[in-house]
Amino acid sequence: MRLTYLWPLVTAGMLACPVVMAAPAMLSRTQAVEQALAQNPQLHALGRQVEAAEGRRLQADGFESPTIYWEFEEADSLSGSDIGSQVFGIEQSIEWFGVRSARKKAADFGIAAARALVERGRKRLAARVRKAYDQVLQAHEVQRLLRAVLQLTDEAVAISRTRFKAGAGQYVDVMRTRLRQSQLRNALRDAATEVSRNERQLARLLGHEGAPLKLSDRLVYEAVVLDPQTWLDQLAAQSPSLHLLQGLIRQAEAEHQAVRAGRGPAFNIGIGRQRVLDNGNRTDSWAGSVSVSMPLPGSDRQDGLEAEALARFYTISDQATARRLHIDASFRQRLDEAYALDAQLRQFRESILPDADDQLKAAQQAYRVRSIDALNLLDVFATYTEARRGYLEVLVRYRAAITDLETLGEDLWEVEL
Repeated sequence: MRLTYLWPLVTAGMLACPVVMAAPAMLSRTQAVEQALAQNPQLHALGRQVEAAEGRRLQADGFESPTIYWEFEEADSLSGSDIGSQVFGIEQSIEWFGVRSARKKAADFGIAAARALVERGRKRLAARVRKAYDQVLQAHEVQRLLRAVLQLTDEAVAISRTRFKAGAGQYVDVMRTRLRQSQLRNALRDAATEVSRNERQLARLLGHEGAPLKLSDRLVYEAVVLDPQTWLDQLAAQSPSLHLLQGLIRQAEAEHQAVRAGRGPAFNIGIGRQRVLDNGNRTDSWAGSVSVSMPLPGSDRQDGLEAEALARFYTISDQATARRLHIDASFRQRLDEAYALDAQLRQFRESILPDADDQLKAAQQAYRVRSIDALNLLDVFATYTEARRGYLEVLVRYRAAITDLETLGEDLWEVEL
């Protein structure tokens, strides 16, 4: 009974206590990739393909199921003494030498191709997560930039209003600064929307869409040695796409060899127990059976199977050659883009950004002492914003190019044949 009276007090106390929500942990770029590799459902689906390929390999290693049979022969009467004979036994089919081994070899290459596909998916996912992470950082940097410029514009609006009220300024300056102020506020709203969109994209790749994100890394320029031959050698030796293409070609070749082995005969071997009844006399003895299924030489069916398997092998080989050329060209193009973006970044850092900063400071001081009007000041603000946003865009593109090189370009092409 006492609990009945105390329960409202306990409930009220619980409602009065503030609910403490766990703050999102700081997430670095490397940790984001690790989370995606562990939780992304699409990557898990690719892993199932390896399991399916291993299942096909297990099937290739097995034999056809044995057949249990019962044969009987009856006389005109249904009496048990008039039944002529019965045979109970088991029968097993055996393929010609080489058919099973060729089928197993094709299944082995299928497993290798499936594993290469999973590795390709891992590198592709890692590239997309790193790019999405940088896009979130870029959106936040743009948001901070617009806030800073809006603050400078608010100051310019205040100065222009004070001057106009004191009779020392023009109303057109007030209108210009207020118009720019309104435009920046709208741009800031768009920037907030862009932040949300990019965060949702990153969360989806991490496998938990809607969860709050708090990123710890910053957008920084990291110089990378862009030696073409080193990157191309790494592509040739480690590319999952090239391994996948090679596995698919060898699988198709082994499948063709398995079909060619089907020219040989197939054996059926059986053993059983025979019971013979003759007017009440019963005799039990062992019975056996051997049969051979021999394909006709030059039969349309066998020739058609071989022609289809050979055409598939040639098709995959030709498509793989075309894909290899595309991979090589795309990777070289990405390497050229990394060179160009690196040169642009150096120009931004060495001249454009320092000049924009100096011009901004000079324009602010000049406007305070009435050396320039509001139009010139706003032009300087626009130039400063454009320079900073241009630098962020080039920096993100450069980091994306480096990401593609480090992940062997797996996010640049498709290889499914």
